[in-house]
Amino acid sequence: MLSTRRQDFLIHALQQGKSIPIVIDGNCMHPLLVQGQHVAVHPLLEEIKEGDVVLVRDQMNGFLAHRIISLGHDFVVTAGDRNHLSDPPVRRDDILGRLDIPEDPMLNQNPDQIPDQRHLTLADSHGSSSEMKVVVHPDAMGTSSSEALSRAFGVDIIIAENPFSQLISMREKGWTSVVIHEGARQHLSRLPHAASKVVIFAGYEVARETDESAGIIGMSDVDFVARTATQYWNTLHAELSIAAIIGFHMRGTTVCHG
Repeated sequence: MLSTRRQDFLIHALQQGKSIPIVIDGNCMHPLLVQGQHVAVHPLLEEIKEGDVVLVRDQMNGFLAHRIISLGHDFVVTAGDRNHLSDPPVRRDDILGRLDIPEDPMLNQNPDQIPDQRHLTLADSHGSSSEMKVVVHPDAMGTSSSEALSRAFGVDIIIAENPFSQLISMREKGWTSVVIHEGARQHLSRLPHAASKVVIFAGYEVARETDESAGIIGMSDVDFVARTATQYWNTLHAELSIAAIIGFHMRGTTVCHG
């Protein structure tokens, strides 16, 4: 996060084509940017692109110095390099400037492949078995739909209002866990590979901290947080989301479903 002091002055200077100095407040972009670091912000003289580190005016009228991870026709999605969830989308007009980071090695990398990310153990696609279970909140999918998908794909789909008994049980058995959330910085297809045993949780609230009584999954509870929509904040029907999840999982296996 960036201090919001002198906002009007900073915004006016950038709009007039002048570079401004800022001081970083927080470690969302560590190790690229650290608490107390002085950085220059330059006006947007060129088109912004994915991977740029920019100064953003957020929905609370504060400032963020984050990386662009998705661009739409009229919106931009940013995230801190250390954050597993993205920031809410903002308008392109809310991108105020580009940070001067001449030696940033990540500008030429896929923004989803940042340091400090955990990696799934690869599942061998040449003969090794690959198991999958899907746990879905009842508000996201009914029993009849889950049974139909389960029969069609041969995958266990469990309907559960509170996911924690399944989450704890699967974790104790060594399963890799992935929770689906529309605000996740990574698309499901960007996860390194499917592990040999994967349990997917869909339709649940995700937050930084766990709240078992409310059924809220904390980000530290699972191995990965991912989205299935092709753009941020798009909403797919649960049946399509689960089918997409299963499809991504099966691409790394030798199983053929005719």
